[in-house]
Amino acid sequence: MIKKLIVSLKKDMTPKESEIGVYILKNMKEILNLTSVELALKIGVGQSSIIKFIKKLGFNKYGEFKIQLSKEIENDRLYKNKERIHDQIYLDDSLEEVSNKTLNETIKALEKTVGNINYKYMEDVIEEIKKSKKILIIGSGMSSIVAKDLEIKFMKIKIDALHYESPHMQLMKLATMDSNDMVISISHRGETEDVIDVIKKAKNKNIKVLSITSIEKNTVASLSDFNLKIISEENILRSSAISSRMAQLIINDIIFLRLTQKDYKNTKNYIKESRNLIKHI
Repeated sequence: MIKKLIVSLKKDMTPKESEIGVYILKNMKEILNLTSVELALKIGVGQSSIIKFIKKLGFNKYGEFKIQLSKEIENDRLYKNKERIHDQIYLDDSLEEVSNKTLNETIKALEKTVGNINYKYMEDVIEEIKKSKKILIIGSGMSSIVAKDLEIKFMKIKIDALHYESPHMQLMKLATMDSNDMVISISHRGETEDVIDVIKKAKNKNIKVLSITSIEKNTVASLSDFNLKIISEENILRSSAISSRMAQLIINDIIFLRLTQKDYKNTKNYIKESRNLIKHI
């Protein structure tokens, strides 16, 4: 995770932070034996710069950072020649190991994603959602599951939102939308061609675009007016979206609950009426 975080955050780093990041990537084993003061002297920066850097990566303390670094180095050593079936899950892992690794991967993704939230920015995003007249939610493959979840949540609180997995249906809906509306795109890697095509067409119609993507640099995020980032350890070796899907879902939950708070008197009645209507089904 440390390697991935440093690489993904590189574009937002100052020259000094970039220098620290490069040194860490090249000298991971050596750092295990260095204090924060010693590491600062090695790089030629102040100790405070080291502490700020590891906090940017999501660690509260330098010791916490070193513990995670040690785990990653040990995992690389132990599993170097083993066949992976999903990120850190290997072909010969026991059921107990698969269960615990899946749980740990998911917990880390949720903690890192929530820990990375810029709350002022997210409040602004939620306000944009609230004032949008119509919302088209797009997402293909596993992201479609997350998009459907968000559609159902919005439906409960009387927000006019629809999800279509079909690009054809997405474009048909887009044709009826204008600058008062919003497209929400859910895409982990942010490079799905059909999703990018819809976003470009939405931008041509001056329709706001919110995306929920990986923290790594990607096309969908760069084209969007607003972008909420998730962090998960899944990489190209993943067999399925697991921790990334859970991280996307917690963003959905936060948006839904904040919107419910903002208009609680009405949303409480909408949810109650919905339950009453379907309780006999």
